[in-house]
Amino acid sequence: MRTLSIIIGLVIGLAGQAAAQKGSDRDECLFNQVVPACTRLITDGKLSRKDLRDAYYHRGIGHGRVDPDRAIADFSKVIELDPKDADAYELRGRSYAQKQQYDRALSDLTKVIEMRPKSIVALVARADTYRMKGEHDRAIADYTSAIKLIPKNLQYTSGSSYHGRGLSYLAKGEHDRAIADFSRVIELDPKDADGYNDRARAHHAKKDYERAIADYSKAVEIDPQHRHAYRNRGLAHADKKEYDRAIADYSKAIEIDPQHADAYNDRGEAYRAKGDVDRAIADYSKAIELNAKFDEAYRFRGRAHTDKGQFDEAISDYTRAIEIDPKDANYYSGRGYAQFYKGDFTEAAADLLRSIELKDAVYPMLFRFLAQSRAGENATSELEANATRLKSKEWPFAVIEMYLGRRAPEATLSAATNRDQRCEAQFLIGEWHVLRNKSPEAEEALRVAAETCPRTLWTYSAAIAELKRLKP
Repeated sequence: MRTLSIIIGLVIGLAGQAAAQKGSDRDECLFNQVVPACTRLITDGKLSRKDLRDAYYHRGIGHGRVDPDRAIADFSKVIELDPKDADAYELRGRSYAQKQQYDRALSDLTKVIEMRPKSIVALVARADTYRMKGEHDRAIADYTSAIKLIPKNLQYTSGSSYHGRGLSYLAKGEHDRAIADFSRVIELDPKDADGYNDRARAHHAKKDYERAIADYSKAVEIDPQHRHAYRNRGLAHADKKEYDRAIADYSKAIEIDPQHADAYNDRGEAYRAKGDVDRAIADYSKAIELNAKFDEAYRFRGRAHTDKGQFDEAISDYTRAIEIDPKDANYYSGRGYAQFYKGDFTEAAADLLRSIELKDAVYPMLFRFLAQSRAGENATSELEANATRLKSKEWPFAVIEMYLGRRAPEATLSAATNRDQRCEAQFLIGEWHVLRNKSPEAEEALRVAAETCPRTLWTYSAAIAELKRLKP
């Protein structure tokens, strides 16, 4: 009898453990969205249709934290089991948005709004998706609808709607409206560091650097780990030509996030502006190491190599930038300039033509004229045709007139109104003399450019390269 009692006790105990396990899985799935627990419930085959729907739903939430594809599959199963489950449509829409499949996301979120016309959460989610897709007018309309529905005591939801709408206004260039929305965010939550950072960005876009710096500073006061605010404040300091302060802010952003490729790239720009080209190249190289497809960093490093007269290295960097983004006119013009300085005039002319095809710009037009002329081509008629497409006759349009025979070099120099323009004028007048085989006059103008132009101005490296050709 004792043996029988022991066996019965073991059976009862095992049954109790199984029941406890099942109960535990249900709790872990429904309350904590633990994926393995939900999976065990789903594969058990003993759930009712409603409970199976709930298991898929909660497993979808669990997958959504790390695997949007599996989340989408689970929410799709929920919708299959219950086509009127608005929550499943909403969460599937958010998962599609996470994958940047915005049209699918919008379809799901619109379905939610059809079912729940006053769903603030769905309106804000759809607005966020429109904003991420770049359809800012539609985003603004949805944020505005949400704001009208939000009770005043729901501070967080209200703040997120104003914030999202502010971001769309900022993207549209409606800076005053953006500032008003970000100010409302700050009013609702004075400790919102992102609100200060984004309001600063709007002030920054208006070139109101003092207000921008004040708001960026408030953001890092609230959140000392706000790497974006440090980087953005660095950009504002750089725009004010306060390069040491800019470098300090970029360095802080890098300290917070050593993988911050943009901060390395920006710090490189600040070092180059100070004339420290070697440190600039080191930072551009680090940015590229962190992001091998960082086309702008290749462009900037190419420009720095051009500063140093390292034209082959510059051409290599511009070529890589073009491989990454073949539609950016600046990359072709940059490579064209480097080829011109190197003396490869035919290749320079081809790159500058491609740059002009992508975007009308006066400097590529001028240098294509010079490259064609140096390669022995008649370039006057093309320059004249190109000039008619320019919308401004401000500097350096006077140089075009000189090259077309309508203005003397002295009058061209008089049209330059600041130091940098005068440096450019000396180089471009020197080139005018080179085309006429007037070496002494060319050398004189180019020497003035080399001696008076800042080393970070393109005319310095251009003048040095041309002087070496005149007097090898």
